[in-house]
Amino acid sequence: MVKNTFKKTIRFIHLWLGLTTGLVVFIVCLTGSIYAFQKEIKLLVYPYYQVEESAKGRLALSDLVHAYEEQSEHQVLRIYDFKEPSRSTMLLTIENKAYYYSFINPYTGEILNEVFLARDFFTIILYIHMNLLLGEIGTQIIGWSVIVFIISLISGLILWFPKNNRVFKNKKGRKSQFGIKINAPKKKLTYDLHKVLGFYAASILIVLAITGIAWTFTWVDNALYTAVTFEKKKEEKPIAIDSTNFRTTSLDALKEYVLPQREDKDLFIYFLPNTNTEPVRVMSSPGDDRFGNSDNYYADPSSGSIISTKFDEEKNAGQKLNSLYYDIHTGSLLGLGGKILVFLAGLIGASLPVTGVMLYMNRRKKRKKKKRIVTETIQNEEIIEQKHEEMKNKIALLWLFLAVGFILHHIYGLAGIYFGKELAIEGANGETPGWAHYYRILFEIIILILSLASLELTKKWFKITSFVWAILLGLFNTYHVVEAILYEASNTSEIILLGWMVAVSILLILSLNKWKKIKN
Repeated sequence: MVKNTFKKTIRFIHLWLGLTTGLVVFIVCLTGSIYAFQKEIKLLVYPYYQVEESAKGRLALSDLVHAYEEQSEHQVLRIYDFKEPSRSTMLLTIENKAYYYSFINPYTGEILNEVFLARDFFTIILYIHMNLLLGEIGTQIIGWSVIVFIISLISGLILWFPKNNRVFKNKKGRKSQFGIKINAPKKKLTYDLHKVLGFYAASILIVLAITGIAWTFTWVDNALYTAVTFEKKKEEKPIAIDSTNFRTTSLDALKEYVLPQREDKDLFIYFLPNTNTEPVRVMSSPGDDRFGNSDNYYADPSSGSIISTKFDEEKNAGQKLNSLYYDIHTGSLLGLGGKILVFLAGLIGASLPVTGVMLYMNRRKKRKKKKRIVTETIQNEEIIEQKHEEMKNKIALLWLFLAVGFILHHIYGLAGIYFGKELAIEGANGETPGWAHYYRILFEIIILILSLASLELTKKWFKITSFVWAILLGLFNTYHVVEAILYEASNTSEIILLGWMVAVSILLILSLNKWKKIKN
């Protein structure tokens, strides 16, 4: 009995967490799959990524930068110098706050192409994957949705295990757990696709999800660091040096020093000084899709002489793990095989919300069909159920309206901070403070869960819980509308929005009060 209750609870958590974040998970997984082979596709499709080898030899980096500056007004920020003779040299450049990848022939100095990153297909895919093109707000949405996705995957694995382990001892049982019957009826096929493919991809998706949120949340990165080193992560002091006399010839001296030492590396990225106190840095890595085994050299911007180094073998376990996030997340750590795994896992991850919703809809249709088969002896129960159904739909809609109100007010407030408008927030400096939206995201998630759960649950405890939450949120909204009227009376749009949220809260409280009086 306890085991059945546990499974029911896990199934409930799995269902509603999946429905709540399904759309975001679908987008993240699909864009991740598309991005998995971005390097191979670029080399195949874009001719300016490659050049013909020349017997003349490559131009010095200083000459290359000089040749580029004669042809373009863009400022050079980084140089991607490939060891492979057939690869063009790539520059990260900027003009009027717009970033470009500029491709230049390393033998002639001729500009082959300049790609505006805001319109580059794979850059757009990457930023959809990272923040839905919504900046910091989108980053938070992605981060928290992925955390919920991890919980969904773990709960899915728990549900995958059968009640009786004897299932694994016979061929038919193993087939039901590990195999997909392609010619099965549509509903059974949908169930198998969700259950079996989810099992195969879950462990990979959990690893990808953890490495993803380690970029999003500092506390996750710090926790992983502590987990592998058993010590707290320390802030590394940046190397400071006068870079006002930066000379491009320092790049030549630096390359001459680094290249013979790192013959095993295929890419050398030169970071030019961006302030008056930055050294020149060169990072040597195995390629443009692998950065884990990288070495860093810091040099004097005027002479190119080495002032500091950070080699891969000197990193502790935490630093090593941090440097491998990208390689693990993209699958490049395991080469082509790893990328194929990530690609397939991403496609399966994108399919899980789709098959999950299909299963949910099939389940609802089945319930409705059962409800229509009612005899005269249970007509009273049908009337009660009909009342529940009407109230559930109304309450779910009101919760949804309230969630939309919270989201709109959230975006309105954060946009004000993000764009540096004057707000009643101490220390506002144009950046989004975490506390300003963490609690709102929590409210939004809870409200959406309550909205979805209202369609399924009629238990007394759930009605009371919903009623209490509605009262608390109603008081919260009332406080905010009064505060806005007293201190921001000229801000009509915000007052109208908050007033609408108060009105929805009142209707919700009244509806929930009426609903909890209906007998189950």
